[in-house]
Amino acid sequence: MQRPKPCSDIADDTLELLRDAAKMQMGKGLDQDSQMMERVKKKTEERLLANKRRREELEEQLERLKAEMMMKAVERLLEGQGEEEALMELELTGDMEGLREQIEQLDAEPHAVSQEDFDEALRDLEQRGLLDGRSRGVVLTSKGAQMLGRGFLSRILTNLARKGLGAHRVEDVGHGPWLAATYRPYEPGDPYDRINIERTLMTAIERGGGFREMKTSDFRIHESRHATEVHFGVLVDQSASMKKKGKMEAAVETALALSELMRLEFPEDRLRVYAFSEEAKMVEPYELPGVAVPQQFTDIRRPLRAFRLAVAMEPGNKQAHLITDSAPNFLDGEFVGFKKAMEAVVEEVRIYRLHDILLNVVMLDDDPELREMAKRIAQVNNGRVFFADPRNLGEALVEDYLWSKKEILSL
Repeated sequence: MQRPKPCSDIADDTLELLRDAAKMQMGKGLDQDSQMMERVKKKTEERLLANKRRREELEEQLERLKAEMMMKAVERLLEGQGEEEALMELELTGDMEGLREQIEQLDAEPHAVSQEDFDEALRDLEQRGLLDGRSRGVVLTSKGAQMLGRGFLSRILTNLARKGLGAHRVEDVGHGPWLAATYRPYEPGDPYDRINIERTLMTAIERGGGFREMKTSDFRIHESRHATEVHFGVLVDQSASMKKKGKMEAAVETALALSELMRLEFPEDRLRVYAFSEEAKMVEPYELPGVAVPQQFTDIRRPLRAFRLAVAMEPGNKQAHLITDSAPNFLDGEFVGFKKAMEAVVEEVRIYRLHDILLNVVMLDDDPELREMAKRIAQVNNGRVFFADPRNLGEALVEDYLWSKKEILSL
């Protein structure tokens, strides 16, 4: 395989801003030293400095008006007018009242970070089409999510480049598990399961023979081809515990990175992302930061079944990665406890095996019982278990996907 090449020219500060925006969309708070907060603080400083300068300008205008009024009052006294008429010149005018109101408004503005500062910090991303300015709250556009995925993928590939992993394409005809639309005469040694029965009978009939008079020369064999396409499922647990320790952010960024890798390097592959807890929803990767499902319980069988049904009739290689830190306890809309829910998961995984769908389990919790549960699920399917740290989740799944492609392409 070719060595991987970072595919992003995104500035680091833009990437970090997009990561922070995704956190905000998921309802997460920002660290005080995050890129977004630094930008917001800068906007606050700029606003306060601009307010200070504006206040000084208004005070100068107000003092100028006062001085002009005082001069007029003195002039009236010198002209011999009465003291009462001279004092009338010192009364507030509409201009002076307006200036004082503007100063009071400036004084009333918050001296700490405000919503206005957040809005101003986000405006640049909105103008570049990376955030949806029409939505309430912070919402990444598909362009913004794509850019985030590309930037995250670039970092992953930079690390994996040291291991010699990368993308490689192959298009040739040869022995493989999937049949092409073409066929040829039978040759000694051809596997019988590749005989095209319909075409064989037609050949015998065209020759003038029948079923009883069939000859070896009548047999027609499907050509085979490499099945290089992969149907890759990422099943993301969205239970409440996934919102801790950066797990959900890591899952979102991993899905976006995989989506970009397939879009740029392996467009024949298909990524399906499911968000689940009590329910399961298939979503586009860019929708993952904003998707919401009921989070009180966890039904693991539901996303497994949804992915299986989606790919059952598809040609190619099929594999899913279950990303979770929980045990199942919910089934078909009701709480059933761990034992019954787990039995349903194991049965579904057995069906995976019958359909040649590989299931790998990514466990993001170090609880011994959860680790044993993950091993049991994977063993039923001959899959693997990843005990991953959220910080390494993206690298683990991208590496596994590239290794899978390498094995498929080397058949």
